[in-house]
Amino acid sequence: MIIRHRHSRGRGLLLLCGAAVTLLFCLACIYRPSLLNLVGLKVYDSMIRALPRETGKNGPVLVDLDEKALAEFGQWPWPRYRVALLLDKLNSLEPAAVGLDILFAEPDRTSLHILRQEMKRDFDVTLALEGLSLPPANNDLTLAKSLAQGPFVAGFKFLFDGDGDAVHEELLHPIDIVYRQGPSVSADSRLFKAGAAITNLAELSRAVESSGFLNYPADEDGVLRRVPLLITYRGKLYPSLALATAMRALGRKSLILDLENDRLQAVLLDSRRIPVDEAGNLLLAYRGKGGFFDSVSAADIFKNQVAKERIQGKTVLVGTSAAGLMDMHPTSLDPHYAGVEVHATIIENIMNRHFLSRPLWAGGVELGIVFLFGLFSTLILAVARPLVSVLFLVIGGVGVWYGSFFLLREHAFFVNPLWPALPLFGNFAVLSLMKFRQEEGEVRRRTRELLIAQDTTILSLTALAETRDNETGGHIMRTQHYVRVLAEHLATLPKYEKALDWDTIDMLFRSAPVHDIGKVGVADSILLNPGRLTPEEFDAMKKHTLYGHETLRKAESRLPDQRGHSFLRVAGEIAYTHHEKWDGSGYPRGLRGEEIPLAGRLMALADVYDALISARRYKPAFTHREALRTIQQGSGSHFDPDVVKAFIAMEESFQLIARHFSDEKASGWMPLEPLNI
Repeated sequence: MIIRHRHSRGRGLLLLCGAAVTLLFCLACIYRPSLLNLVGLKVYDSMIRALPRETGKNGPVLVDLDEKALAEFGQWPWPRYRVALLLDKLNSLEPAAVGLDILFAEPDRTSLHILRQEMKRDFDVTLALEGLSLPPANNDLTLAKSLAQGPFVAGFKFLFDGDGDAVHEELLHPIDIVYRQGPSVSADSRLFKAGAAITNLAELSRAVESSGFLNYPADEDGVLRRVPLLITYRGKLYPSLALATAMRALGRKSLILDLENDRLQAVLLDSRRIPVDEAGNLLLAYRGKGGFFDSVSAADIFKNQVAKERIQGKTVLVGTSAAGLMDMHPTSLDPHYAGVEVHATIIENIMNRHFLSRPLWAGGVELGIVFLFGLFSTLILAVARPLVSVLFLVIGGVGVWYGSFFLLREHAFFVNPLWPALPLFGNFAVLSLMKFRQEEGEVRRRTRELLIAQDTTILSLTALAETRDNETGGHIMRTQHYVRVLAEHLATLPKYEKALDWDTIDMLFRSAPVHDIGKVGVADSILLNPGRLTPEEFDAMKKHTLYGHETLRKAESRLPDQRGHSFLRVAGEIAYTHHEKWDGSGYPRGLRGEEIPLAGRLMALADVYDALISARRYKPAFTHREALRTIQQGSGSHFDPDVVKAFIAMEESFQLIARHFSDEKASGWMPLEPLNI
């Protein structure tokens, strides 16, 4: 009943801790701490990289202001008339829409009317341009004329650190919005809100029918995984360059916002349902690394080297890949991804309906899975064996990962596997640690019980010896403490510090009482003889070392496993060799020097010292000083010199032990716990 109660209490504690861990991760799933959120983003990146890649190039065409074009037509920025020539040639190829990933915020300083003004200002020289066969004097107006003649979509940038200037509003192109569930102030308030804008020159902005913002904020770790399709500015909604270009290609001027409980969940364009989050962000479904999309050099456009069918009816983006000009973004697939390819990815996703989404219910599903996984893992891990726990962890972890990946690959839904995995691994770590501590406590309890049983056996054996020689009761307690004191001192010396660790010293202390157990086999006529023994009787007395060793050896051989072997082996060494002498003149084998086990050398001094200071039927007690001189005289002959030095260093402890366990105090129960000295 006690064992059952203990197990029930331990299991209840495991269940309680598992529930606490589950609650902790439920709160983490709700509040999304920054560190775990970053880890979740990296998990998303790894899953995106694991998706199968596209092999075809069914997306917008990029007209690249590349190194080749700059080498042939001069460094960037080009004069605006040259940009106009490029757009005119591109327009002649009949694209469906052309998005310009270029911002013309300042006047062209190479326009002749600008040069004329600067020459007058700097050198007081007036250039006469009348009658000359020259390009138009105002390059910006030339570019504006080209923009007005084609399906061009301009770009601008929003700023988020100020209110900006209201004059820019007329230069932007807000879009008409239809709400599926009616207008919602709360839905619009969750979108990014700009404070100002950097626009193209007024004449350029007025020349185009549509425009879109160029800038995309990255996630907190700097990686571009999602982009806003809509931003609010002064109460109106504006599309991104990619969305505006796609709308121009599809011939649409308005969007439908699909709301659920006043929360934006999708943008409807033509027959396309574009999934977005509450802030209007689209998860980018990258089709490949940089260079995936079909690209032509602007130089080839100038030289009429591009086939019309390559451009006709397609969506086109004009941007640059030249070193030092293009804006780069780290993405889930590529640490250096050109900004114009980000626009191309958005357009490809919209036109080909390649969407990734994180539905509004994803967070709730993650929280529910965290709760269920936490409770289920608690119930399993609280009772399972280690192997089953590991198998459950592996199967659960792989299952969570594959389930999330399956949803992403087959249904384009992203449910982050990090959150369900947290309670699984957290409970495994915490509950395994607690089970280990509980098992450790159980082992300590059983070890204590084993030591008590061992001590009881020793006491029974020594009590048996005491019935044969009732003068040896105090001797047993004193000698075991002498041995401990000697061993503890030797353990401080480099020579013995490895041989005499704490466990070994404790084993010496507990096994010392059986050193004379062999006396049980000696006849009473010899053991209790008050006079001097004859040589024959002394030979019979010496056999007690053999009797003790043989008894302990047989006991050791009958043990079913290794438990207790060390104790019985040390006890056997003490019983067998404590009458050996350093010079080889001892018995029963005549061992010499370090051939004698250290346990026997320690007991040899302890046994002789106690015999000297104790009164016996056949002799009076020696004083401590007399015993000290006798032992010093036996150093190197009878005793190990190192043990003698330890005895001299600890002689005060020997005297204290002798007084504490005097024969008058030693009757009755003999404690086997060390005396604190």
